[in-house]
Amino acid sequence: MLFIIYVFYFIVLNKIVAFPQINLDLTDGINDNESNIVLQHNCLHVAAWIDEENDPYQIISYCMSEWSSKWNIRTTYQDQNFTFAELNKLNITSEQLYLWSAPMDVVEHYQFYLNLLLTSNILSSSMATHMFYNCTSFRFGPLCQYSLDAYNSHHLTLNEIIHEFYRHEYKPTTLTCYTHLQCNRGSIFACLDWSEICDGIVDCQNGVDEESCWQMEINECEDNEDRCLNGQCIPKTFFHDDPNVFECLDRSDERLFQQLLFIDISGEPTFTKEDITCSRRHSILNVKLTSSCVLTRTKLLELFMFSEKPNTVSNDCWLAVTCQLAIQHILSDLRCRDLSFKKTWTEIINTTCPDMLYVPASPVAFGHMYFLYTKENMLRSYVRVPPPQYVCYNDKLCSGFHSNQSLLSFNNGICRRPIDFPLIFKSFGSNRGNWNSIYVLPLYEQLYRCNTVVHSSSTDCNNLNMYRCVNSSKCISKHRLCDGMNDCDYNDDEQCSSANDSCSKYELKNLFKCTTRDLCIHWTSIENGWCDCGYNEYGFCEDEELNIHYIKKHISFPIICDGFTELIPVIIDGRNETDETECEYWQCNNTYTRCNGFWNCLNGADEVDCDQSPILKCPLHHHICVSPDTYQFMCLPLTQANDGNIDCLGATDEPQLCRSNNHELSNVNFHCTTGEYEHCTSYVSVCFNRQCTYKDYDKICDNTLNNNNYCTIRNDKYITVRSDIANFFCKRPIDFDKSPYTYFSLDRINNSIEQITKKKHKNNKFIYYSTKRYSTSTTLSSWSCC
Repeated sequence: MLFIIYVFYFIVLNKIVAFPQINLDLTDGINDNESNIVLQHNCLHVAAWIDEENDPYQIISYCMSEWSSKWNIRTTYQDQNFTFAELNKLNITSEQLYLWSAPMDVVEHYQFYLNLLLTSNILSSSMATHMFYNCTSFRFGPLCQYSLDAYNSHHLTLNEIIHEFYRHEYKPTTLTCYTHLQCNRGSIFACLDWSEICDGIVDCQNGVDEESCWQMEINECEDNEDRCLNGQCIPKTFFHDDPNVFECLDRSDERLFQQLLFIDISGEPTFTKEDITCSRRHSILNVKLTSSCVLTRTKLLELFMFSEKPNTVSNDCWLAVTCQLAIQHILSDLRCRDLSFKKTWTEIINTTCPDMLYVPASPVAFGHMYFLYTKENMLRSYVRVPPPQYVCYNDKLCSGFHSNQSLLSFNNGICRRPIDFPLIFKSFGSNRGNWNSIYVLPLYEQLYRCNTVVHSSSTDCNNLNMYRCVNSSKCISKHRLCDGMNDCDYNDDEQCSSANDSCSKYELKNLFKCTTRDLCIHWTSIENGWCDCGYNEYGFCEDEELNIHYIKKHISFPIICDGFTELIPVIIDGRNETDETECEYWQCNNTYTRCNGFWNCLNGADEVDCDQSPILKCPLHHHICVSPDTYQFMCLPLTQANDGNIDCLGATDEPQLCRSNNHELSNVNFHCTTGEYEHCTSYVSVCFNRQCTYKDYDKICDNTLNNNNYCTIRNDKYITVRSDIANFFCKRPIDFDKSPYTYFSLDRINNSIEQITKKKHKNNKFIYYSTKRYSTSTTLSSWSCC
């Protein structure tokens, strides 16, 4: 009878409940009473969700880090348990246990037990009493002690459960803290995050977060390695290999626009989003108080910064001051409105506040800079966000200012008026912006030299890879020279003119010498979205378009005499020579140009008869085009192409009319007239801006498609809805889309124009090669135990 019950449970119960398969790993017990070492156990190994083609392949491990002895695990009578001997009697295989969500250790032990039965009865008998718990639906684990709160009945796999759980945005309400360093940020509520250690910016008042980081700053890499901005070394093959995957902790191995302070780290905790920092603290418009990529952390730090008042200041005074300074947006409550019903803010400040006080009570920058407000100024200020009257600092960490100015000593700090630094706050502070961007941001922009990481240590500063600032005890890593940040008191670290031989004097690989200006720039300024070297006479920026700039100055065999001028003119024997001069005897129809979608031969001989599915059946050596008289497709003999006479609508048979004769490729390919004026435009402009004179636009354009970008939309919906004429002109590539790279291939025929155009739209300025990598990291989230 018992045997029949067991069969019922295994055959019926496991089939009627549809629950995702969940197999825990590393479940074998360890004597946790004798060790305080935290070992990850009871792990789930889940493949990361892949949404995009360039998403990395990764296995993420979600593990428990607390021992089972800390939990009160109760026995449940809803779950059936079986010994290995009973499982064998029921002819259960290890594969069946695996499919029934048994832990991997149990599956492996059971298979080992089955193997022993064939060889040794003595050894197998010792394992016969090992237990397997057949968990009911929604539960799993060695003792069926776990369930996932994030599970919904529509989830079919564990991957779906994890993916949907992480689709919800992470909005922390408290700060995560690195507890192994005693950091005082000026507030008992604020603490240090792991990302703020050795990030090059002092956050702690005692500077402990940057204390020994100079050792990373002076680190040098091997010849087969590239150096990250923070001193970390990575293999050269991973440098600039994938814009979405970072090997450097500070993300400096990939090109990032400077204005990006944060990146999107929502989603599963893959290594592309977890083990990284957003160490750039300020942009043109904003500043953040952390190197964490979690946006909410800056908001919480701002909140805690103003939530704590000085001990000598009353609650009423502090609240009135924050309201008067328009900081209530950070506190985000209605206390200012309630307070104004009793007394005005100025009345409360006048009767309860001291003559001077720090606002906020903690440092606003670099662990030692404070804003000092006077009661007198707060009472008579009429601007919406009043500026501080003084900026206080530690003069041992910040110097090089005019000595003939009057100084104020307050709370062991030296205080100056902003104008005496000089320090210029944002001019729009009286009518828009927030307190942080108006007053804190200028400290990072103009007084970054007060961010002193290494100073007064002869051992550190005498290192060959350190640079001692002029007239100062401060020294910095040579890798920080010419990086656009004023680290030295007298700005000598940014004296980077090539005229004084700074580029070679510093003997650094990370400096780029401009040819358009007497200037050296840091490697982080290359392709960062801002032209540092300046534009040359041809409109190119050498530090922003390296590949394009190289191509424009170095001739490549495949692009010689291909019908497009791509080389910047070079004077040879008094003549301007390009890649398109003296091409009279060069074959334009060749293996590089044949059927590539562009008319490299001006008569299109390299593109004739390439379309395997033409819209009109024409004789050999004929082009298909639209008649300007009937607006119907017609066949044009090759001999009539590029003969100086316009035979086709848009002059598609006369490409010279719209083709540029210099190195700047044209972005228009439709020739027409407006009155007596001949010009080139785009097909979309013809239809939606009526830039040409035609008697019947309805035969040329799809006016029913109310979208002036519809030519760039490549899905099947628009291709099937558009007319044949619209598709014909939409498929025609513009010269600007011509790729600057041409590689030799033995199989270059039968490429449709649409495929060529699609390929061009997918290409970036630079070619990245993604590498499939696997990683295990992070901890288990949202588990329920009982």
